Amino acid sequence: MFVTSSSFVHHLHPSSVLPPQSHWRALTLTLERHWYLLVFKVVNQGRLVTQTALVAWDETLVDLLAEIPKERLMGIARLDWQANHSEPWALRWMDDLWSSSPSEAGTVGPLVFRLGADTQTRDIQLRPVGECADRRRLFQKGSVGRSQEMRGVWEQEANSTQVFE
Repeated sequence: MFVTSSSFVHHLHPSSVLPPQSHWRALTLTLERHWYLLVFKVVNQGRLVTQTALVAWDETLVDLLAEIPKERLMGIARLDWQANHSEPWALRWMDDLWSSSPSEAGTVGPLVFRLGADTQTRDIQLRPVGECADRRRLFQKGSVGRSQEMRGVWEQEANSTQVFE
């Protein structure tokens, strides 16, 4: 799924990296399918900083969303491979994301969502799907990352001149 080269390793100060982690300046996507960009806040050296994850599998996105506190979610985008277009990739931000219900999962896959200005709910193949009462909401744009506690932390960060070492 990823192709990396040791020439692209980004060496960070040991205090910023846990022993099993590697940081890469560039990677190659070898899987021509949809991907997700998951943007969220993490604690780094006592501060909240933005982190972006590139996620290949629908089920992995569900697993990650279960681990990240909702107030730290910033946004989720879908990156779609378009083999027959002049622009091979399309990036669209999600407004809503649900885990599909058990009754529809075999047909629509593990996720259904609404992308940007599109009012239609879609499955992972971008096919329109109808409403279903027993879906579990995983993300809603505008309802996450907006708590008073987080707003105060972000305002404090914006006014800080601290530089990461």
